Amino acid sequence: MLYTRRCPVGAVLLLGGTRIEPVRAAKAAGLRVAYLGAASRTPRTILDSADEYTLFEDPTPERLMRAAREMHRERPFGVAVTMVDRYLEAAALLNEEFGLPANRSDVVRTVNDKHRMRTATLGSACGSVAYGAVHSAEDLRSFAGRHGYPFILKPVDGSASRGIVLVDHDVTLKDTARSVGETVPSPASGWIAEEYLTGPEFSVETFSTDGTHHVLAVTEKFKGDNFVEVGHLVPARVTAADRTAMAAEVAALLDAVGLTEGPAHTEVVLTGRGPRVIETHSRPGGDGIVELVRLATGVDMQQLTFDWLAGKPVDPRPSPVPRASATWFLTPPEGTVTAVTGLDEALAQEGVTEGYTAIGPGDAVHPLRSSDDRGGAVITVADDPDTALARARAAAGRISVTVAPAAAEHGGPVPR
Repeated sequence: MLYTRRCPVGAVLLLGGTRIEPVRAAKAAGLRVAYLGAASRTPRTILDSADEYTLFEDPTPERLMRAAREMHRERPFGVAVTMVDRYLEAAALLNEEFGLPANRSDVVRTVNDKHRMRTATLGSACGSVAYGAVHSAEDLRSFAGRHGYPFILKPVDGSASRGIVLVDHDVTLKDTARSVGETVPSPASGWIAEEYLTGPEFSVETFSTDGTHHVLAVTEKFKGDNFVEVGHLVPARVTAADRTAMAAEVAALLDAVGLTEGPAHTEVVLTGRGPRVIETHSRPGGDGIVELVRLATGVDMQQLTFDWLAGKPVDPRPSPVPRASATWFLTPPEGTVTAVTGLDEALAQEGVTEGYTAIGPGDAVHPLRSSDDRGGAVITVADDPDTALARARAAAGRISVTVAPAAAEHGGPVPR
């Protein structure tokens, strides 16, 4: 079935981002593209492809909004769009200010604020998850007293797995309480404590058209230290019943927060009580998931997004002849990089479609605390999930990152 947006646009304002794919997709959809971003990070390919752009040394949401107002006065755009968490609310506020059709700003704010999201699900069809706002050490102790151990503590507006703490006993509670309320001020927006959901973790990639939520793919996730993702696989190796249950849970969540159109990336744990949502985002998934979905299902989420905005009929159904795709990240040990080898060998392996390294000699490798601490990745494709995953892990293993350990004063480098 084809779906068409009732309010098509001819021009878009793209806020931030360093990937060329959204700009190319918007141009392919026939849209005029205005871009606002960082002077130090924006690739030349984006500047060459956009119809107009303005760059900033410090691209805060407030600065981009001021520039957007000036742009809109001179050459009105039809909608503001971003794939960057930091600018999601700014884009929504601009759309609301100019009366442009898009998800409401309160919807985007609810999606971005994990406490607001949990509150929005109360009384909905979503499965229950215990949670509580944390603004002080006493709030943390109170949650532990009510719900016991273990539980999760994280910033309400966090992303990229930053700041997630598993509080699993009294000693951890005391240490964590000091960090959030006694020695280090908590974030201005606060923290949220949540029930620790046990079970395999997935993300559900969706695209919504006028309130109808279409599942594009279910992604299987693999975690390393501190809950940081080290691999993804599309499609997830789950039963049809579990996929249906996860799709229903995500649709209930998106209905509860009020999301009506566009891409969403929702993280889910398949618990013994059924699927439970961890969090959601009103943008496509990061970590190369957009490319995994394209390779595995034939659905290009970026093109789908901008074709929809342009008023073109879109078909969000996956290919009837699916394949599988996987990515695996490099997670070298802590220390200083002395050598990186094997990328060409990895790229030559069967099924590898792309790969990169994000570190080089002299770079510091930090403990794995967020997505930014990974050292690179490979992406593979195959006819089935098991083969795609095996290829990704094997290809990543061909890349050798040699480091001088941070704690060692003597001795040679330790290869990964």
